[in-house]
Amino acid sequence: MTTGAPELQGYSLPLAQALALPVRQRALAYVTRGQQELLVFEHTPEYPDAGVQVPAGGVEAGEGPAQAAVRELFEETGLPLHSPVHIASFHLTRAQRSQVYHFFWLRAPLDTPDAWAHRVTSGDGDHGMTFLCRFAPLDHPELIPDYGYEIAIPLLKLLLKENP
Repeated sequence: MTTGAPELQGYSLPLAQALALPVRQRALAYVTRGQQELLVFEHTPEYPDAGVQVPAGGVEAGEGPAQAAVRELFEETGLPLHSPVHIASFHLTRAQRSQVYHFFWLRAPLDTPDAWAHRVTSGDGDHGMTFLCRFAPLDHPELIPDYGYEIAIPLLKLLLKENP
């Protein structure tokens, strides 16, 4: 599937350096259940082009990227998880728009449902939307291409190997 989006380019950098860049900061939550499943969500049919995503959003004034990852995860899925582990930060540019993506790992309890619908009750842009959450195979989560959601998955897999 080709989105027609301009090519995404970027590089990884240490968290402190990433935070110092004067660009929009985003936090992304990779939530695993066990060793082989990744939490993803899709929008309801009225948003057919949104694609499969992971919980993510902007870092707000006064919060750090770890706090933003936990907040976005709760807003978009209803899961009240905590203790995010920083995986990596990437400075990404597409069509002359630069952002920093901070990736965090959180573990979901093994008894978390396979799938559920969650109505967003906070956050500005997503308020009132319903997200269809589910666990997908980590090896093939089918994330929307060209948006950078997948770039830290190889690092997540290494982290999972080190922390079974």
